[in-house]
Amino acid sequence: MPLRQRQKLAGRSDRKSASTQRGSSIGQDAQAIKSRTWLKGIGALIALAGLLSVAHLVSDRASVLDPFPGTPLKELPQFKGQHAEQLLWGTYRPGYYFGMRMRRPQSLLFGLMWLDPQRLDPLGNIRHEARQGDGLAKYGWIRHDGRTHGVQELWDQQLNITTAWAKHMRPSCGSGGDWGVSVVVADRSSQTARRKAMEQADNDEQHKEQAAGEEQPAKQKAVSLFFYMAAEDGGHIQLDIAAAAAALQSGAGQAPLRPVLSGSTQAVRRWQLHLRSFVGGGGKVLSVNYLAVATPHLHNLTDLVREGVLSSVRQQYAQGQRQYRLVLPDTVHPRSNVAIVQVTALLPLSLDLSFVGGLTDGLTDGMLAARVDAVSGSGLQHLLATGDEAFEQQFATTFGTAAGSTSIPAVSSGTAATVARAALSNMLGGIGYFFGHSLVRTTQQQHSKVVQRTAKLWDTALYSAVPSRSFFPRGFLWDEGFHQLLIRRWDAAISRDILGHWFDLMNSQGWIAREQILGEEARARVPAEYVQQAPDAANPPTFFLLLSDMSQRVAAAAKAGEWDAADLADAEFLKAAWPRLRAWYMWFNSTQAGPVPGSYRWRGREGSSQRELNPKTLTSGLDDAPRASHPSDDERHLDLRCWMALATRALAVIGSNLGLPSKQVQPFFDSAAWLEDFDQLNALHWDEASGEYRDWGSHTEDMALQQPTATLSDGRQVPVGEMQRVQTGQPPRLQLVPQFGYIGLFPLLMRLIPPSSPVLGRQLLLLRDTNRLWTDHGLRSLSQSASLYQQRNTEHDPPYWRGAIWINVNYVAVQALQHYGSLAGPYQLRAAKLHQELRRNLVQNIVKEYDRTGYLWEQYDDITGQGKGSHPFTGWTALLALMTANDL
Repeated sequence: MPLRQRQKLAGRSDRKSASTQRGSSIGQDAQAIKSRTWLKGIGALIALAGLLSVAHLVSDRASVLDPFPGTPLKELPQFKGQHAEQLLWGTYRPGYYFGMRMRRPQSLLFGLMWLDPQRLDPLGNIRHEARQGDGLAKYGWIRHDGRTHGVQELWDQQLNITTAWAKHMRPSCGSGGDWGVSVVVADRSSQTARRKAMEQADNDEQHKEQAAGEEQPAKQKAVSLFFYMAAEDGGHIQLDIAAAAAALQSGAGQAPLRPVLSGSTQAVRRWQLHLRSFVGGGGKVLSVNYLAVATPHLHNLTDLVREGVLSSVRQQYAQGQRQYRLVLPDTVHPRSNVAIVQVTALLPLSLDLSFVGGLTDGLTDGMLAARVDAVSGSGLQHLLATGDEAFEQQFATTFGTAAGSTSIPAVSSGTAATVARAALSNMLGGIGYFFGHSLVRTTQQQHSKVVQRTAKLWDTALYSAVPSRSFFPRGFLWDEGFHQLLIRRWDAAISRDILGHWFDLMNSQGWIAREQILGEEARARVPAEYVQQAPDAANPPTFFLLLSDMSQRVAAAAKAGEWDAADLADAEFLKAAWPRLRAWYMWFNSTQAGPVPGSYRWRGREGSSQRELNPKTLTSGLDDAPRASHPSDDERHLDLRCWMALATRALAVIGSNLGLPSKQVQPFFDSAAWLEDFDQLNALHWDEASGEYRDWGSHTEDMALQQPTATLSDGRQVPVGEMQRVQTGQPPRLQLVPQFGYIGLFPLLMRLIPPSSPVLGRQLLLLRDTNRLWTDHGLRSLSQSASLYQQRNTEHDPPYWRGAIWINVNYVAVQALQHYGSLAGPYQLRAAKLHQELRRNLVQNIVKEYDRTGYLWEQYDDITGQGKGSHPFTGWTALLALMTANDL
């Protein structure tokens, strides 16, 4: 059944009982529902049809371009006051190696760049946007609490950089508090060489002397570090380069009380950015340079720096210099809203950058100095140490066994707990704030032609985690449901805030775009073909994975008559969100319905494609996972039917626990009975001979990619154009599609199989079969016996969901196995054993690969277990933290 038990209600015996009995009550609810007659299911369809007809009338009158009516969820009282104040500033620019902004449409932006002058092409390798192609050996947060502090390591080719930030929240501080950033740059190559030399010298005195001689690098490395402030509202930023030079020359953290950058903005009023340097160990500041410009385009600041340096080089050339310094041109344009300071130094280099806001006329120098001291030097180090300690305490309390687990052994020098900390921290450190509008593709009938147009949705904000800082630094709908399983466990208030922002993206018809590309920074990272969103394109409704659990907490609090702040906030949120949840569900039913009652079909498959071996279904989230070879309206998609069963049950439970009127809730209970009816599921998707659940559609196995050829005048055959898909044998026919993989697991994943059914036993055997899905590293996405296993989908597209191991589906499989292992039945022990095996395999492989490569990965090779795809991928792969603690 599609209800999840993720949090125990401790401290109150009655509420603890409600939590521990949740799994059995789910089964009892399901049994009661399934005892209703099949005719009751027909009644459910009629009742749901009535709701849909109302929704259809509403959607017909509503425009795709209009927001959902009513007060936005992000304006709920729980998201104002102290909550908003504490979260105003953060590392909300996940697409950058280090960047900060406010949760405001028009924000101040802070960021870092660096340039390695030792490289052959230093200007072509300016580090700013987090890009996979930069080839950093490792980067990511090792601690981040999502609110007030974080520590990040970045290992470039020859540089080790540590960035750490912390907030100082006091009534005397400005809006959102003051904050400080510590940046430490060291020579990575000399450290690595010294370590290797000493390792080689362990048992050899002669080598020890050689290693000792190698401790001093032959040539001291340098770095150019850039820091900047930019005002999205165009506000003027003042630059005092003399203050910067004085701060850098003084060293030892001493500096005059003069800001390097300053200005004023509506959100934080007057503000200042101060600089302090800590040069020692042979380090030396070589130069300080600057550039200040006025521009509305803040998404291409890397190009701005590159062009500024080139301009400086041209000036040096014109002046007759033949050895060029790669420095900014030292120019300030009138009314600049972007100010960039460049510090070039011999390593090591250590800087503190301190932001103070909300400055008033009555602020004395002593008061200002105290505030700057609190977020720089020893004050900043104290904040960071306090933040580290609080993080460790919360981590141990939240994840329990992850802090000292012996059930998952350590792997090499990295432990599961260490990697779990990094996974959690990168999820939290990857939360971003975006503002802008989506672009949608609309169609209009003009005379006898259908014309496609691009239209803008309304401007809005999104506060959301992202799948990957380097490759996908924006919001993805189905990813976010998995992200929230972890974030809610750590900080329920942040999770509710994120959910509120996502549901505020809903249009008046109940549709939420599957990919959110809001603002110039986000749009600059997206290929043009993916920018426009189709208003009939769905995405799995993964938010229901946790929404029903929220409602269970509310029900337990109501029953006990004891409410804490989190329970009240959950209740307020769910009640306010109900109209949107209901509209979302109705949109799915009205736009994604299948050809027969109780069936569903993802829209968006391209039936006329001649380049794809098996046309993708991007809307399903499973992209190139094989389905019917010839897309048609006759398709029945198993995974979508199971997602709808989850959504229906969740809405029934939420409505019931909120005490909503029966006429609003009962149709969902009746529809849940229909979608969870085991006989109906089997009639639509079960293949008795193979024991597999399958999609249905027009399909043939006899398809291949072949290279077109042309015949020359001399009779020779030569290849022309791109490879095309061709039919090599039997024509397609309507049938169950024999491509067993993640899609076929969905009845098990969503717990729709009765625990005593022999079908469950067959599914467990299929799952454990090493010739199908089981590996020592996790469940592969497509059976080795499938004809499309590891097959390219086009000449240019390698296999994606055709064999690789994906952590989100594996996580839900671990949950489902734990569920069936807790229910009495003939397959209980087998499910429990598989749960432990699968969990152990996943954790050990993810930890091993993190230890080997320094990254969490988008997917893992099903043969070797090695990480593949984008990295760091700290979206759903970060669910490792929950699996390590066995907190499912």
